[in-house]
Amino acid sequence: METQTIDPNIPALLRWTDYLTQRSCTLRLLAADASLPLKTLVSLYLEHVDTEALVSDGRLLSDDAPAFESMRDLALVLSDDGATGGIIPATIFRAGVRQLSLHERPPARAAVIGETKVTLTDILIDRSEIDCSRNWRGFDFRRRRRMQRSIEEYIDSALRASNPADADQLRKLVSPSDKIEFLRRVAKSIWNSPFENYSRFTGDKIPYKTGDEALLNMIRGEGAICSEKVQALKFITDGYGFESRYVFAGADSPAPAPIDDLRRIIDTFEFEGEQNTMRYWQHMALEFVLDDNETVLVDATNGNIPFLFLRGSEGDAVLNGPPIRVRMGTYAEDFYYHRVPDDLAQDVFFSMENSIPEIDLVQVFDNELGLIITRDFLIAPVPYRNEAEFDDLREVYRDLARPLELRHEVHPEWELSGSQGAAFAEQEPAAAARIIESRGHLLRRYQLFEGDDHDMGLAVVRLRPEK
Repeated sequence: METQTIDPNIPALLRWTDYLTQRSCTLRLLAADASLPLKTLVSLYLEHVDTEALVSDGRLLSDDAPAFESMRDLALVLSDDGATGGIIPATIFRAGVRQLSLHERPPARAAVIGETKVTLTDILIDRSEIDCSRNWRGFDFRRRRRMQRSIEEYIDSALRASNPADADQLRKLVSPSDKIEFLRRVAKSIWNSPFENYSRFTGDKIPYKTGDEALLNMIRGEGAICSEKVQALKFITDGYGFESRYVFAGADSPAPAPIDDLRRIIDTFEFEGEQNTMRYWQHMALEFVLDDNETVLVDATNGNIPFLFLRGSEGDAVLNGPPIRVRMGTYAEDFYYHRVPDDLAQDVFFSMENSIPEIDLVQVFDNELGLIITRDFLIAPVPYRNEAEFDDLREVYRDLARPLELRHEVHPEWELSGSQGAAFAEQEPAAAARIIESRGHLLRRYQLFEGDDHDMGLAVVRLRPEK
């Protein structure tokens, strides 16, 4: 039960929770601050605060510090050099479902954390209504500064993977050839990481990752999808002074790209009947501009899309030119690549991160990417209410596999059993374990949007003949 009575003899805690990602952190309030209005709490404990001081004073757990800083990045206006300002306009604060006025004292309640009685003020930061006006330079600057050591270690590993002898020289980026090779090795390292969605439902359970979050996921041995990988590559290379611009690609999407129509979709969020238009942002890549205006088209996605590192006229020939034939899953597609305005790409990223509550499910089901795509396997969840629905979905996979006579299994249980599931688990043991782990959160997310009466099995499709 909520109460407005603050007992000065027990600890007073403030818990911030980001509504969209459900990321949360808890701070201990000074006794004198426990009864302050929301506006003052926001100022003292979100806007104008030293995170390191909170940790050193024992008022913020060190494990909660990254989540706290992340929420500050998301909720506050940022300058180009990463300095924080006030709350981004249109951000809403809630207690449960109720919107809070900045002038009221937020409700507090008695709670027990561990074995300690506390007074807890629980506040949701709801960014659902903010526009796409993020200062990407400041946003990435703050996150790059916090994880600089991890970035350097990742770069070192990427450079040494091909040839340890010249890694130190490449890192200096002295000559044009050094820059080209540096870029190639970093991009190939990202391409080599898994093309997967299962980490949306395990670990941090971030529905859609920013570039730094995707990079951290890859450092942990997991992966990302194309739009997350392209942001990770830009996040790294911007910090090393590379100039790049976003590229859209998609199946059966010849030139010219309908920029105005794509902007309209982002502005209105009217997706109905726009499937043909949205093909143009089905996939993403980067075009780098190096010394003497030499360009390099880089596609570091994987998911059975070939690693593209096309210099000069080779890249120009692909951009707005003939398609590249790819087969990510069970059928081949013609992918066309297009230069697009950077702000359009950034608005797409921002919208997926902030404005589509079920974006994690969209990537798995609507975009038909499943939980992982490797060279040899596609693993996908199979949601069903009853035996008839399961049989219908099993028939769908049978139809997908039939043209190429692909071996496949569709199980009503969440298990990698059978010969193909066992083969995948043997080939990709870490990914297999994470997929099994993902069921609980994935099913909860699915039931939240599609109803509580669902169960979920697994489909395993072998995409290449067995060796």
